[in-house]
Amino acid sequence: MQYTLMMQVIASRNYWQLKHLKITAIGTRSESKIKDTCNHLAEFAQSMNIPFSYKIVMVADMLDFNIDLLELDRHEKVAVYSSVSLSNLIVKPNHLEHLMREIRKINPCITIVNEVEANHASLLFVNRFIDALFFYGALFDSMSVCLVDDDLNRKVAESVYYAYSIHNIVAAEGDDRMIRHTGIDVWRAFFCRFGMVENELSGESLNEAKLLIKNFNCGNCCTIRPSGRCFLVAWDGVPIFSVSAWKFI
Repeated sequence: MQYTLMMQVIASRNYWQLKHLKITAIGTRSESKIKDTCNHLAEFAQSMNIPFSYKIVMVADMLDFNIDLLELDRHEKVAVYSSVSLSNLIVKPNHLEHLMREIRKINPCITIVNEVEANHASLLFVNRFIDALFFYGALFDSMSVCLVDDDLNRKVAESVYYAYSIHNIVAAEGDDRMIRHTGIDVWRAFFCRFGMVENELSGESLNEAKLLIKNFNCGNCCTIRPSGRCFLVAWDGVPIFSVSAWKFI
């Protein structure tokens, strides 16, 4: 959704013309699904009269990733978008740090990070249990409001993804605990180590996000608010995601 919205904004701005939009997807699995998404974006870009191309980079794991695989043009302006990806690498700190070093080599003009806003990395069981209770309780509530009971996507999300996540966060210990979501304050400290500074998201983007929320049948349950320089998305007051913008210095 975020890419189609971006294309709509690009197409609506008459005071400057984009020469070409290229999206590069980096993945370690599900290549066919990534390709389907890219083909859909190509069709949408064509309908918007936006010059567009895409590239898919598949690696066995992030230690195999390097910027040469991107085949960047030195005249390109590069932005990086990461959506709930970095937290998957917390259990593999060497993979995460390698990825950050490669991104730093790119020196993107902006890096947008969308991450889970929760504390599921605590060593104490009781802390993980309480945080998971509120976090996944909010997710289940959002599903019940936004989707009907027999919706296939809802069934898969609840019975497969959420069920596995809850069990892993609460019941697993040590190396078996693969899901270790952490909050924006921890990410701020981590990004600082790589020479990144947080950019304040604009009031215009906040207003656009609030208008988008109004298009969905969620009443006042879903909210978005500033937290420092980032935005927090919450359900019934429980933070679920953070969105932040970063630059290398």
